Amino acid sequence: MKKFLLPLVSLAALALLPSCSEKFNIAAPYKNITVIYGLLDRADTAHYVRIQKAFLDDNISALTMAKNSDSNFFSSLDVVIKKIDFKGRPLGTTTLQRVDLTAEGYPKEPGAFFNSPNYAYKFTGDIDPSAIYRLVVRNNASGETDSADAPVIDDKNLSSFYVYLIDDSGTTQRPLDFASSNQYQTVTIGGRYTPPFDFSFQGYTTPVGMVQAILQFNWVDSNTVSGGTSYHSYNYDLGNTGITTAFSYKPKNISLQGALKAALGPAPDNTVRLLDRCRLSIYLGTYDFATYINAQSIQGTGLTGNEIQPVHTNIKGANALGLFTSRALRSGPVTLSSNTVDSLKASADFEVSRIKGTFYH
Repeated sequence: MKKFLLPLVSLAALALLPSCSEKFNIAAPYKNITVIYGLLDRADTAHYVRIQKAFLDDNISALTMAKNSDSNFFSSLDVVIKKIDFKGRPLGTTTLQRVDLTAEGYPKEPGAFFNSPNYAYKFTGDIDPSAIYRLVVRNNASGETDSADAPVIDDKNLSSFYVYLIDDSGTTQRPLDFASSNQYQTVTIGGRYTPPFDFSFQGYTTPVGMVQAILQFNWVDSNTVSGGTSYHSYNYDLGNTGITTAFSYKPKNISLQGALKAALGPAPDNTVRLLDRCRLSIYLGTYDFATYINAQSIQGTGLTGNEIQPVHTNIKGANALGLFTSRALRSGPVTLSSNTVDSLKASADFEVSRIKGTFYH
């Protein structure tokens, strides 16, 4: 499934990000700028960290350097993860292995940047939400060491991460109901995150600093002449919000109706629509994640044309920038209420969409 929360920023974009304490001139003499990018996700069994050079040389164009893998990768790095507890005590060390992401099943998209090799540093295994993961990168050629710390968000245990529309069962389970067209009527989409009781990281008592919700509408186009069917989806972004121990979205019914109407559009000739269950995805990100997103949204290029405004990086090092942190996802199907389906079928606003029922029974 595509992960929406902080769409994976390309290394090309990250390579242009300065540290949050300075501006730099893109025409400055060549120097090694280490760009580090990694997102830990407890749902993954393999974890990857991209480590590359930025393109800073006043004698060679960035596009020319981008096509040369020697200009993009460091020849000798020692990369380790140090697992520590919330009080900073060591719990273990893991050495990351350099791998080619293409061979790992993650080919690089073609473009101006080199496609091969496509290196990253990898470690495997379950990551622990009751620990902090410290990435340490040592450049054996320069002797420089860069580091960053990441807490882990737990998305495996319902006692930690719970979404009511997805995880409620039995008598507490309820469908998604936006049948009413009252302009003030809303739907509540909420949940909670409970961190380890002793969680402590940089003054925070929870690893979660932001939430994003995506509601995916799904339907089937059924041709009444040929009998053929085709499946379609549309992702409605409910936006980002902060969190304490609980989070809640309250989209208006008419907003959900409008999103579905725009997604469906007029039905093709000889076609009726069957609504399938929606899929609700709730993404959680750390405070570093949130700060990075906010910094990106307000970044400007200024008037000089040769400076890049500072944005957030949590990489510690003299000539390093990027983002190393974690995120989490909880996703599941949500059934539309029968009242909602019936109201959509009967609505004049949806007449051209030709909704005839549901794909599920």
